[in-house]
Amino acid sequence: MNVSLLRNRNFVLFVTRESISLSGTLFLNVSLALYTLAATGSAASFASVLALGIIPQLVLGPFAGTLVDRADKRRLLMWLDSGRGLLLLLFFLVSSFMPVRLEMIYVIVLLFAAGDIFVAPASLTLLQRIVRKQDLTHANALDTTVVETVRVLAPFAGTVVYSWAGLHAVFLVGGILCCLCGAAAALIRVEAQRTAGVSSTILQDMRSSLQPFTRDARIRSLVINGMLTHLFLFPFILVGFPYMIKQLFLGSDTDFGLVESMMTAGSLCSLAAVMFLQKRYSLSANIGIGILGMLLFVCPLLFLQNEALASLLGQSPWLVVAFFGGIGFLLFFSFGTYGVFFRTFYQQTVDSSMLGRFVSVMAMLFSISRFFGFALYGRLFDSDDLLVPVVILGIGMVLKLLVHLPFLRAEKRLAAEQHQLEKADL
Repeated sequence: MNVSLLRNRNFVLFVTRESISLSGTLFLNVSLALYTLAATGSAASFASVLALGIIPQLVLGPFAGTLVDRADKRRLLMWLDSGRGLLLLLFFLVSSFMPVRLEMIYVIVLLFAAGDIFVAPASLTLLQRIVRKQDLTHANALDTTVVETVRVLAPFAGTVVYSWAGLHAVFLVGGILCCLCGAAAALIRVEAQRTAGVSSTILQDMRSSLQPFTRDARIRSLVINGMLTHLFLFPFILVGFPYMIKQLFLGSDTDFGLVESMMTAGSLCSLAAVMFLQKRYSLSANIGIGILGMLLFVCPLLFLQNEALASLLGQSPWLVVAFFGGIGFLLFFSFGTYGVFFRTFYQQTVDSSMLGRFVSVMAMLFSISRFFGFALYGRLFDSDDLLVPVVILGIGMVLKLLVHLPFLRAEKRLAAEQHQLEKADL
């Protein structure tokens, strides 16, 4: 790993902001999940709250990337982080004098989701300007290492604070963390980005955001693969894991927090795999390795409908934590490995002038997939029959493997063309 990046002041501030921001988000999300599940007791109701956060993406997604490409990314992050911090501090004051109602949770979910639409493309585009192109893989890996190191403690910390002090204390901590993110963004120093090459109208910019999908079969294949992940795998984890741990196996809030932390630890440990694989295989090969890892480690979940396994897990909460935490660790280990290489791939492939638009459209497509995934698994888990959601998860994983084939064919064709050009030069 290129640790010399740590001498880059802007990169250090960027990573600081990222780690605090994602830690604060995870800290808040685990607490909101526990509160909502406790208040509703229903997987479908819980899933509907998660799906609520997708609505801003569906409404604002087509415009967000275009606006981000035209905006000063540093200032945008600074104001968004500070605004979210002030919002949480306001909710802290309100919740100190009155009970937290589900309507308040809805408002927080909606507003934070609306902010994330702009934060994600702004952050990715800003990183591209802070480090050199050849350092992007190392920068993404180092950023993920620091972020995940901090985040590994966030779910458990959020669970402890929520269990001991209540949701209003979570609002206070989250508000402080968001304000710190805004301060870190304000200290980053980059030159104002020229808008040369950007279309003259927002409508033209929005149309151009589809170019990476229509022109490059590799990008198209990877994005469809990601949509399947957000349709089948992530909703199974985000809805099914807390529901099964809390409702079916009667686990505690601490049990759920431990499982969340183990999943985050998997993302952290994936950086060792990234450094190992980067030196030995091509970028496209490493993307395939990450996908195969997800397919492999999802297999134990397919046995959840087995009565013997369910009976075994019901004997001890530690077995529940070990099972779900272990599988979560391996899945996020694979996804973390895949994510670094995928992120580097499109940062190197998509033109920088439209990267924000591309990320925004991609995020919108992923959100649409999650929306239907949440609705699907919410109903399925409420049926108390684990066979159907497990079978659907298996089908989704097979589809992921099939839609990766166009990526492999395109890479093979490009390699052959490159080989012919090299022979012609000789």
